[in-house]
Amino acid sequence: MKLIAWDFDGTLVDSRPLIEAGMTHALDALGQPRSVMAEWLKYVGLPVEAGIRNTFDPLGLDMDEVLQAYRSFGHAANEHMMRPFEGIPELLAELKGRGQRMAVVTSKRRVPLLRQMAQWDWEPLFEPIITPDEVAHGKPHPESLERLQAMTGLAPEDILMVGDTPFDLDMARAAGVPSLAVGHGFYPQEALAACGPRAYAPDTAALRDILLSWGV
Repeated sequence: MKLIAWDFDGTLVDSRPLIEAGMTHALDALGQPRSVMAEWLKYVGLPVEAGIRNTFDPLGLDMDEVLQAYRSFGHAANEHMMRPFEGIPELLAELKGRGQRMAVVTSKRRVPLLRQMAQWDWEPLFEPIITPDEVAHGKPHPESLERLQAMTGLAPEDILMVGDTPFDLDMARAAGVPSLAVGHGFYPQEALAACGPRAYAPDTAALRDILLSWGV
């Protein structure tokens, strides 16, 4: 593969504690039962606006009100709750040392993404970085990967999408890009297998073995 396109949350970084803390804050502020969390987590991997719409429209809540409550948590002040998955910093450094080109294709907005990457000095590892701020249609629409192809001049088969959600894998399939599913994120293996990835890696060690076996 000439370029690995990484998802961020749930693939490179365990952001679940921060995501759950933010939604718990929002549910309490809105007077909603915390059991709604289970529905919200089904949409992690989509742009946050889409996830909120899918979760709260059936409950009759105004999306702007929910979004305001969610963002009032103060995510930036609590980013210490995020951690790279075990072995990911070492794997990224190894791949970079091998000359592997890498990009990020994420549902996270650019400003918080770059701020979070700065914690681990990751921004120089990835080019380009594609967020919902650069496209009209977020995951699972293929536009993000189509934009990646346009920016790099690469064919779909030259790119590998690595992600932890069906939205990542469906985006890749729609763009004609091969994908690799990781299992340390938000979704079980069965849900990911249904989206047609080339392989499934339950953890970082397996992810490394797969990538190296493919000559990355």
